[in-house]
This record gives sequence, structure tokens and C-alpha cells, in this order.
Amino acid sequence: MKIQKTFYKTRYLLLFISLVLSFASCKNLKTTTMQSTKPEETSYTDRYAKSYLSVVPLRAEASHRSEMVSQVLFGEYMQILKTFKEWSYIQLEQDGYKGWVESAQLLPVTKNEYEDFKHSAKYVLVDDFVTVPVKNGSITILKGSNLPFYKDGSFALYNLKIPIKASLSHGKKDRKSIVKTAMSYMNTPYLWGGKTRLGIDCSGFSQMVYHNNGYEIMRDASLQATQGELVAFFEQALPGDLAFFDNEEGHITHVGIVLEDGKIIHAAHGKVHIDKLDSEGIFNLEEQKYSHHLRMVRRYF
Repeated sequence: MKIQKTFYKTRYLLLFISLVLSFASCKNLKTTTMQSTKPEETSYTDRYAKSYLSVVPLRAEASHRSEMVSQVLFGEYMQILKTFKEWSYIQLEQDGYKGWVESAQLLPVTKNEYEDFKHSAKYVLVDDFVTVPVKNGSITILKGSNLPFYKDGSFALYNLKIPIKASLSHGKKDRKSIVKTAMSYMNTPYLWGGKTRLGIDCSGFSQMVYHNNGYEIMRDASLQATQGELVAFFEQALPGDLAFFDNEEGHITHVGIVLEDGKIIHAAHGKVHIDKLDSEGIFNLEEQKYSHHLRMVRRYF
């Protein structure tokens, strides 16, 4: 009987020790697994790239589900600030805008090429789109895209000269040209973060119209409102000036391009269209009421 009790005590002791070791093993395994799968972020100071695709979404976070804050068009150059898994956090050369893009959608370039492009003459596509042949197929380039190192009917890509037949814009244009460009975006669908004829938002619209005419302004309406010169009185506004609108808290939330005869063209209510404009704000012609409160008008040239 005593031997049997000793046997059971020994058996329970061994079982207890086994459970303790098993628990410790699982805990260590979980900790090790978490540490081994923890994402690593790497920072850079001298990595550069350019967009070689028609249009690439620029996101707030490193995820395809994240908000698209803007877009990167073909031919835009950028600095890679850091990487996270298959994503790159970049800063655009054109306007300094930052965001996350999928690394596979970028083409690495040298610092010398980045600097050469930065100081080169800029040629921008005026046509809605044009398709050019490249290795392994073709690429469709959209309105407002840069054509890197354009010269004598060709631009540079993959260390090759790619011929192109299209309407291009080069250098600073006048008010008439800005208004003409703005009108060419009529009926473009509204798209938050968009910058193309396939979809555009209010500040993307004003930025791209100016970009097409040789003027580089910031991406967001609140930032654009800090540039240029303030027009003292609404009655002094000229076609091509930018009109800014605020909300009840006084924050700039909208921008449009002033036209003649008390009108404005802007991206809102589903598309780029024309409404009435006066010193109070935008009067929506379809709804027959004011939709935006005027804060200021600014001039950039």
C-alpha cells in the first residue's frame, strides 16, 4: 500500500513538472514567433526612384486598404525616405508631398539622375492620354504627366529613348492658357486624392491645371492657400486666380479656379463643373443654393 501511494505521488509530480515545462515552452515559442515576425522599418537618406506606370496611388499608410491621399503620375521623381515590408514612404520632387506607395510600382534611379531631372526643362503631356511602346508591351501616359528628359520627339525611360507623338506643354503660360486647361477637365469624375482626367479632387484639379501651365503649387487646398499673393477684394479677382473656401471652424476645405463673368470651375458634387461665384461664395446652379463660403482669392503670377 505504501509503495502504491509512493508510485502515485511520483506520477503526479512528473505530470505536474511536464505541464510546467509545456507551458513554459509554449510561452517561449509565442514570444519568439512574435519577435521573428515583427515588421522592420528601414530609413534611407539617399535612395531615389521614379514612376514608370500610368498612375500609382499614394496612400496614408502602408496598406492597400489605406486612404489614397494623392496619386503619382508617370514620370514623377521622388526620394525614398523609408521602407516597410513591400512599401516605400516617399517624398515627391514636384511638390514635396509624402505618402506610401507599393515598392514594386517604382523604378529605382541614381541620385545623379534625380538631380538632373530636378534641374531639367519640364515637358508635360497636354493630351488626355497617349500610349507608347516600351519593352514587354506599352504604357499609357495620362494628361499632366512629365516626360523625363524630353528632346527632339523622345523621352528617357529604361536608359532608352522612347519616341512620342503628342501635344506637350513647356514653360510658364498666361491666364488664357490656364482657363483653357481648366475647361479641358470639364466633367472629370470627382475622386478623393485623384489627379487625372479619370478622377480628380478639388486641390488636385487646381494643382494639375497649374502644373500643365508651368507653375508648381502645393497639393492640398490648405497649403495652396499659403502660396501666392492675396487679392484684397473679390471684385479684383481675375480669370485663373484661385478661390478658397472654409468651413464653420474656419479651416480651408475647398478650392476652385476663377472664370469670367462671376463664375468658377471646380471639382465638387460628383464632377468638375461650373457654378456661380460672388463675394459670399459658390452658388450651386443645380441645387439653387450656396454650397461653399468664400474665404479668400489668391494670385500666383
